[in-house]
Amino acid sequence: MDCASQPSEIKNVHLEKELFRRCKISDEDVQANSGALIRALESMGILRDDPRLTPVMEALKNIQQKNPGKIYSIYNIKLNFDEFSKVVKECMILISVVLEGNVVIPEFKKFCDDIETIYNKCLSETSGVPAQYIPQLARGDPTKWGVSLCTIDGQRFSIGDTKENFSIQSTSKPFTYGLCVETLGAQVVQKYIGREPSGRVFNEICMDHNGQPHNPMVNSGAIMSAALLLNMVKPELSISEKFEFVHHFFSRMAGGLNVGFQNSTFLSERDTADRNNALAYIMREGGCFPDGPNNKGGGVDIKKILDFYFQTCSLEMNCEGMAVMAGTLANGGICPITGERVLDNNTVKNVLSLMYSCGMYNYSGQFTFQVGLPAKSGVSGIVIVIVPNVVGFATWSPPLDSIGNSARGVKFAEELVKIFDFHTFDSACKFVSTKKNPRADNYDEKSIKIVKLLLAASRGDKMALERAFLAGSDMNMGDYDNRTALHLACCEGHVGCVKFLLKTCKVDPNVKDRWGNTPMEEATRNNNTRIVAIFKKSMMALNYFQIEKPIPDDIHDLKIANSPTSSNTNGFSEDSSLSSAGTESSSFSFGSLDGNESGIGSMRNSVDLGKGQSCIESSQSDDNLSKELSRKEAFKAWISRG
Repeated sequence: MDCASQPSEIKNVHLEKELFRRCKISDEDVQANSGALIRALESMGILRDDPRLTPVMEALKNIQQKNPGKIYSIYNIKLNFDEFSKVVKECMILISVVLEGNVVIPEFKKFCDDIETIYNKCLSETSGVPAQYIPQLARGDPTKWGVSLCTIDGQRFSIGDTKENFSIQSTSKPFTYGLCVETLGAQVVQKYIGREPSGRVFNEICMDHNGQPHNPMVNSGAIMSAALLLNMVKPELSISEKFEFVHHFFSRMAGGLNVGFQNSTFLSERDTADRNNALAYIMREGGCFPDGPNNKGGGVDIKKILDFYFQTCSLEMNCEGMAVMAGTLANGGICPITGERVLDNNTVKNVLSLMYSCGMYNYSGQFTFQVGLPAKSGVSGIVIVIVPNVVGFATWSPPLDSIGNSARGVKFAEELVKIFDFHTFDSACKFVSTKKNPRADNYDEKSIKIVKLLLAASRGDKMALERAFLAGSDMNMGDYDNRTALHLACCEGHVGCVKFLLKTCKVDPNVKDRWGNTPMEEATRNNNTRIVAIFKKSMMALNYFQIEKPIPDDIHDLKIANSPTSSNTNGFSEDSSLSSAGTESSSFSFGSLDGNESGIGSMRNSVDLGKGQSCIESSQSDDNLSKELSRKEAFKAWISRG
């Protein structure tokens, strides 16, 4: 072993030992348990059928085969350290990352609990009926309801009827379009398919202003995608080979999960295809289709194109597979459970953009407004929803609303963004939003905020403090020693930061660190007299409002005179007190300071006062103060004017 590789080897050994410890049933055990390892991974959403765990499962099966009659399940094998190391060796990075919580949704169980709550809430949605215009779909069971999800790290969760197979119908459209863009390029595809929402029914016979299909999410656009795949993508392939090519693409998008074919649905669609035939003939009459080697002048074979379109719509999947496909789009074209790049980043961007604006038929605008996420529905009851860089969802419930979207699927998406900050524009409201952010590790996030806040205060970076305040940060946050931004600003003598924290942020001026020091004591210890003066002037003024003795009638003729015992520039001594009873006030409060050291604004918090006396003398009256002011209001106005 060379010297360069030693640190890495040592680190791996430490990781293996820690994983070995965590995979024991109890602390007293000397062996790890394979079931504990599998359960720990499943609690974080990494399921036992995850392709990335294949080496682990194969290693456990080998151990079982070597011990016939002794080991009955690979999920309950006792492993010593050497055996455990061999089992996890090839998946060490995946296992350590997942069990350390370094995934996009670290609190996965809590997230799934919320998803389950939404699922149960949507069970009460009983409106809608299965699609009636395709006989095979009209037989759909209206009680079926399933939800699956797959994050960009391959964390998966399913609830309900997620293993029930169905034809994917129009949810095939973004994927066939993506395959066209991936192989031909966006500019070539744009010559044949537009990018504008149609605002019309998905199968309406109409084209855009260029005589093209409006977008690939309506029937005319999807028929054009089928034509491009047949005539321009790998034209040397036969029709059967072309179907295998597209089927293999869907399988890669789904991470190898089952992608079947419903021949009965295909035949049912072909038998009721009058409108789609009309669309195809109108497009051929308008010269919309691409030229091929045998179809110069637009003489394409309509039957072949429509059959291919119906075949892609008749592919059979379940919620779990569709969730992985949605997760692949959320992950920028990389399948979360295999790590294979299936689509280019720019292709995914184009697909998601059109799903965002056109994916929910002529409900797309309302869906975008309320949910704010890329989505696509199909008349079999499937809806996929993508949260870019986070997670993909697949919901299935056959009853459709009047527009053709799954009633429960739409409701699920709407409830989802009520709980989580997944709406595209929730970021504009993050300072006041109460929605959950499952992406954040709260401990790490808070630590970063505290460090930035304290660093800004210690350096006197008032602009950074202002940004933190506007971002909704808790300006009273303290570090391990409970040292706050106000402590550091007072210690370093940053007057502007102190004024901002007290006036605008209204932080607690009496907060004590672990040694019992207040911000004012920090300023005093470091001889920051201007900051001390700010505190004292505010303390004196607000304590005046709490005194019990009668306020002088001649409140309009007040001034603060220097005490004989002190020559402080703020006009009062540390030995002064406004309490006629001679007792110490337990607290005083102040809110905001004005732009100079002598002024104060509204007062609300309580702060401790020390002993002392202040001499308030009568002097020349201030003609600008109204005689109608109460004595307290007059005093407050006088203090504010400095």
